[in-house]
Amino acid sequence: MSIKNLLLIFLLFCCSCSSYKAQKQEALLGFPELGTLVKTKGGLWYSAVEQVGVPDWSVLKVQAQQLPFNKVSYSDYAKYAERAGKINSISYNDSLPYKPKYLRLQLLDKLELTHLLNNETNDGLRSYVSKDDAYKLVTGLDVTLPETEMPTFTQAEAVQLQKDKLGNMVLVVINGEFEKQYFFSEIQVFGYHYNSFCWGEDRYHNLIIENLISEGEKCPKGTHLKASKVNGDKAYLKF
Repeated sequence: MSIKNLLLIFLLFCCSCSSYKAQKQEALLGFPELGTLVKTKGGLWYSAVEQVGVPDWSVLKVQAQQLPFNKVSYSDYAKYAERAGKINSISYNDSLPYKPKYLRLQLLDKLELTHLLNNETNDGLRSYVSKDDAYKLVTGLDVTLPETEMPTFTQAEAVQLQKDKLGNMVLVVINGEFEKQYFFSEIQVFGYHYNSFCWGEDRYHNLIIENLISEGEKCPKGTHLKASKVNGDKAYLKF
């Protein structure tokens, strides 16, 4: 093999490595948006950032809860800040009584979410995620805000997840006639939480989502984490 060909192969290898590193860095820094669907399996570095779709909905109620950092949550935040090349402006000492705070934004109405996901408008998306139990619904985000902004969320009459005219998701904080919008790009997200789907069927034997469960929970009796098992049960009964 000529020196020219060897040099070409070396350059292609370097480009491939650079592309991989760039994708890896982007995956480490990216977090899904609230109310979206993600795929949680894959490579270790790519495990939770593949946002695959947004269900059809107009407004969702969000709970904003202020929480003190602990060792685990602060470690998550510190790792994110380091990867993002940001200055870690939050000091934490586990031995001191005062703990800095962060904000957890959650979608808590699982009944409403299940109903929305089973709507006809979401038939295509529901069929898509039924193929693999690695698909999840993002129901919580851990974010940091300046302390002066915290009461805007915690003392609000309502916090909603809405879509603007372009389909972008925004957090809307409502206090009487006062409304303030936040795009997810404007807040610092350092962690997320998701729900898995428990599958069953309606009276017409159509595949539907029966329940949403948090990490570590099990599906109620008669429902399945894998949608394929619903059809499997039916086949078994016919046999």
